[in-house]
Amino acid sequence: MTASLRTRLTVWYALTLGLGLGLFSIALLRQQERIGFRRVDRELAALGAAATSVLNDELHEQPDRRLAALDLIGTFSTPGRLLVVTDAGGSVLAANWSGLEPQPMPPIADAMPRMWTVASGAGSWRLRAHGETFGAARLGIVVGMPLADLQREHAEAREAMIIGVPIALLLATGGGLWLATIGLRPIAEMAAKAARLPSTGEEDLGRPARSDELGRLALAFNGLVARLRAALATQRQFMADASHELRTPVAVVQTTADVTLSRAHRDEVEYRDAVAVMGGEARRLGRLVEDMLVLARADAGAYPLRMVDLYIDEIVAECARTFEVVARQRGIRLVVQPLPEMELRGDEELLRRLVINVLRNAIQHTAPDGEVVITAEKAGDRAVIRIADGGTGIPDADRDRIFQRFVQLDPSRRTDGAGLGLPIASWIANVHQVTLTLEATGIHGSTFRIMLPLRTAGPEPGEQAIAEASD
Repeated sequence: MTASLRTRLTVWYALTLGLGLGLFSIALLRQQERIGFRRVDRELAALGAAATSVLNDELHEQPDRRLAALDLIGTFSTPGRLLVVTDAGGSVLAANWSGLEPQPMPPIADAMPRMWTVASGAGSWRLRAHGETFGAARLGIVVGMPLADLQREHAEAREAMIIGVPIALLLATGGGLWLATIGLRPIAEMAAKAARLPSTGEEDLGRPARSDELGRLALAFNGLVARLRAALATQRQFMADASHELRTPVAVVQTTADVTLSRAHRDEVEYRDAVAVMGGEARRLGRLVEDMLVLARADAGAYPLRMVDLYIDEIVAECARTFEVVARQRGIRLVVQPLPEMELRGDEELLRRLVINVLRNAIQHTAPDGEVVITAEKAGDRAVIRIADGGTGIPDADRDRIFQRFVQLDPSRRTDGAGLGLPIASWIANVHQVTLTLEATGIHGSTFRIMLPLRTAGPEPGEQAIAEASD
């Protein structure tokens, strides 16, 4: 069973604090030991200097080194303090070992003091030796003192650490658990409130009463809930509209087939008419399914974008040639003004689909004997393509709605499409950083403007990028 966040935070806090207290205790004990040794060393230095001064006076009164050393030991004897006088080779002339077993003394090489620690049955001692020149004589003076007091202080400090650190750690852990409980309580309350939110409706966590990190978390959660509800609403609307659009051609095909097969014998003309009707509805159904698949892949952000260098004027010309026959059948003149050479970078298939969808929309909304005009020009580092139809115009209230899915302003033209052409064109424009807008509209028609960057940065030819959904 996984421990709660509060427990894990407390455990990690206790471990970190315990490690920190342990390291601090070790450092403190070592520092105390160093300070104690420095204090002992200063005391020994003072003792050695005093012994040197007394020995110097004794040598002035008594030239014999051994006798002077003995006089020094007799007059300078201090309980618990070691004093030894040696010659230059380290031989002892006189000594007061003060309870320490006799130790070999080092030869006196120079005046630099030497410090060392010895252990014996009487405990540890700190010794200091230095050499002095008295006239023609070179003598060594060794002083020392026991480390019992220092070791006792160290032991007492270590005992205090052993007792105090666990108590401090226990108290700090309890405090950390209490702080974790207090700190995480708003998150727990937020989680409980979020769990009670219904899947429908407009409820959320409400406006946070605080402006700290938890307040920003509540705002972010409310934004996420709003986006999820908007996405679900869009999905439900998409499914409802798609079901409605799919039902019509399926119903026509089914009804035509049932009526055609309801009689045992029909002539060839009736069969051909029925098959023509079913074929037309099947093609419409195929276009609808293909458009829905494109939008579904776009929403999932999984449409592969194949960026290549291309000439948009050639694509526009090809699209115009493709729809020239369709326009002529409807009695519409398709006019293509001279197109300048315009090079850019993009997905050739998607850009062709963009132009086709806008051009198809223009032809569908142009009355017979009308005309659709295609113009193109360069505007700085942009290519501007305009497609003007001869329709009845678009109301101002619907200028933005025409780029929404399954929106058809003219119910009489529902057989011409499903209202997905312009939404797909808008998505293609967004993933290419292209601007597709309704530039002008009126009683004499509408003009759509496509503005494309002539120098679009992208991967090298043959590389793929994933087109993110823009809806």
